[in-house]
Amino acid sequence: MQYKNTIQFSKDGQAVFEKVISIWPPIIRERRKEKILLMLSLLMQSRKETRADKALVIEATRLVVPKSYDPLFHMIEDMEAFKRKMLDPFQDIKAYNKIPVQVKRWKRDGGKKSKRAGTLKKVIAFCASPRKNGNTDLLMEEALKGAHDSGAQTEKIMLQKIKIGYCIGCRKCKEPDYNRVCILKDDMSEVYQKIIDADALMIGFPIYTGRECAQLCTFLDRWDGYERYMLKSSLKPGRVAMVIGTWGYPYIDTYDHVIESVVSTLNLHKVETVEALSACGFEGILHGLDENHRGVIAKFPKQLKKAYDAGKALVKHGS
Repeated sequence: MQYKNTIQFSKDGQAVFEKVISIWPPIIRERRKEKILLMLSLLMQSRKETRADKALVIEATRLVVPKSYDPLFHMIEDMEAFKRKMLDPFQDIKAYNKIPVQVKRWKRDGGKKSKRAGTLKKVIAFCASPRKNGNTDLLMEEALKGAHDSGAQTEKIMLQKIKIGYCIGCRKCKEPDYNRVCILKDDMSEVYQKIIDADALMIGFPIYTGRECAQLCTFLDRWDGYERYMLKSSLKPGRVAMVIGTWGYPYIDTYDHVIESVVSTLNLHKVETVEALSACGFEGILHGLDENHRGVIAKFPKQLKKAYDAGKALVKHGS
């Protein structure tokens, strides 16, 4: 390997490097190792470092792998802090109630107007969480209140409650003379038209095992029917969207890349995301719920208000 014999490690840097590399199965280990060594070499050159210590190895690895690897780095950096913040809430209700629930409202370009400027009257929300009154659902409800208070007509659909089959890959929707969106006959037939009729969309979902939940994956897979023969789209530009992603891990940026992936998928279908929220701290002994089986976000009105404000802004984006 090109950099294997040129990098000098400190004792703690070598130990961390070996620990990090060992987490990947052998079939992909060398590929990861090569990328980390390349990044480490570039960092050392730019800073004129002669030895790679623990901190530099972690920094180089973080620049190569997704943020979802953060738990590994947090354990390496400070196991006691990781235990207090992540593990203790699974065993002690007092520790659980101290989890720092956070909501981040993503920045957006405030100067760009929708192609439907002044007409954002119909907002439809799709909640991909299977838990009614969970944290995703409560954030979405607040966002819908904000949209309603700005004059929009709103509707929410719980994906768990409707019948949506998996895309079967028949590619019937790509045939030149096919006049339906999808060959499957289920509740998506009505949903397709609701999306077409909407001015703005809300997509809310929890993140499980480092990615969006299965309900959202199935839902967005079925959007492929909007893409027609010769890559022409039946979903015309002009709609805007708000994306809400929630997760248990108590760090607010760990799954930003998942939010970005959903935003990019919407963009492929000519829907521009102008508002986004990420929310974290929903894990532990009661799994993000309070004693009444309601999302703990309800105890944080200042955090909920961010969703309300984003919902208002979603509608005003077109005015």
